[in-house]
Amino acid sequence: MKKSNSIKLTLRFYRSYSSGIRLENLLILVAFSGILETLPILASLPLLRAIFLGYEKITLGGFESDLANYTIALVVLLALRFFLGRKAQYSNASERIQLLTTFRKKTPEAERRAQKVNYGKSVQAINLLLVGWSQFIPGLLFTLLGLYLSPRFGAITLLIIVIWMLIISNIKAKQDFWHAKGSDLIKNIDDLNTKELDELHKYRLKAAKWDATNKNLRELVIISSLILSLVINNSLGMTPNFDSVLIVIVFLRGLQQLFTAYIMSQQLSGLTNFLEKV
Repeated sequence: MKKSNSIKLTLRFYRSYSSGIRLENLLILVAFSGILETLPILASLPLLRAIFLGYEKITLGGFESDLANYTIALVVLLALRFFLGRKAQYSNASERIQLLTTFRKKTPEAERRAQKVNYGKSVQAINLLLVGWSQFIPGLLFTLLGLYLSPRFGAITLLIIVIWMLIISNIKAKQDFWHAKGSDLIKNIDDLNTKELDELHKYRLKAAKWDATNKNLRELVIISSLILSLVINNSLGMTPNFDSVLIVIVFLRGLQQLFTAYIMSQQLSGLTNFLEKV
């Protein structure tokens, strides 16, 4: 998650204005929902393999189960995923709706007009925080699980990711630079002359370009890292089998969710100025 104060500001805003679900409970709920978003996908793979190959039993490492019992367990997991995911999403939405409704009903008109944008953006920040959190926790969990199941493959994959992060940090620096240039002008937007408005337009376009680059690197970074790691591992004698394929998928999903959390943190940091004014 983002290391700036945008997270602390969002937490402060929620605690100051929400009278509904406690923040700690909401964070726990969305974290479990995020874990269950991925777990049924991983759990279904051995069953799909067994059905495809016509096996009567499912074997995964030292675990063995017959098809019927495994299917029942998977159905229970899917049902849990549905109800918990529904509860988490509804709770997130209902809290934000309640905040906006209370603001419109109880805030004096003059203050409401002055704080309308800042308050609305701060409510939006709550959603970004919760979505990011729901991806960060399972992403970290499944990445660590993959590292535990295959330390060598995991270490090589993470080393490649670290190299990628050096490139991403350079892109992020350019992104922040152009956003800062634009923010300096936006502070006095009503007093800008034509030349300054043209400069603001240019800065916003450059920032948007680097935003788009940053946010669309996920598949390129993750899949290229996994492929390169597999090539290195195979050259070192790693034997491919179903268990090793499952480990790759665990890493794939974990890294996807971590990258999604990173994207959410970037969007959240863009709302810092609004959060500071509420």
